[in-house]
Amino acid sequence: MKFGMAGVSVFLAMPTHRDIPAQTAISLLETQEALHQKNIPFRVHMEVGGSLVHHSRTSLVHQFLKTDHNRMFWVDSDITWKADDFLRFLALSTKMEVVCGAYPTKTTPSLFFLNFEAGAVESNEYGCLSVKGAGLGFTVIQRKVIEELYAKAPLRKYPWSPDLIPKVFRMDEEGIAERGEDMAFFSDIRDLGYSINCDPSITLGHVGPYVYSGSLSSMMEEDTGKAGS
Repeated sequence: MKFGMAGVSVFLAMPTHRDIPAQTAISLLETQEALHQKNIPFRVHMEVGGSLVHHSRTSLVHQFLKTDHNRMFWVDSDITWKADDFLRFLALSTKMEVVCGAYPTKTTPSLFFLNFEAGAVESNEYGCLSVKGAGLGFTVIQRKVIEELYAKAPLRKYPWSPDLIPKVFRMDEEGIAERGEDMAFFSDIRDLGYSINCDPSITLGHVGPYVYSGSLSSMMEEDTGKAGS
């Protein structure tokens, strides 16, 4: 299946309050080179030092909308990826407004940061699964989605701006469960009528004491094999 990449430009948003691991830095450098070779305009913006991640993410949205880039690509500062998978996500974003990747927890055995829809799990024509949400550590979003969220968000005062800024990110509750800023963000996107599409085929690493690495599709195949045995 062919994807037209003409006109795609990307703002890579990375909140961080720690040293960036060498593995993540390598992924970032290789991705910058791949984007340069494909003549895809890009900008890397790191929000450094914020201990409140939902504030840092809101600031990054504000910075993104000051540019003319049409893709916001969230990458966490402890994630590793392949440049080809980054390009794959940009290509998928020409067909779907929101595309995310699932990555493992820093535990043994590893789980995946993912909230599935109720019912059968089926992939669409692009090989993606419909999900309620996921960790935001490797996610690309079309600009129009961010603009709609920004326009609807309540205005709040932040220490890093003299102006009132739309509160795009928050931490809240869902029933009796605490909800992180990523799941609340995806919930708001779904409320706008957009679907959240997870590509299970890619392998992402999550840097901790060592790199926890895996692909969602491999995990699902293993579970299917166990169920059939």
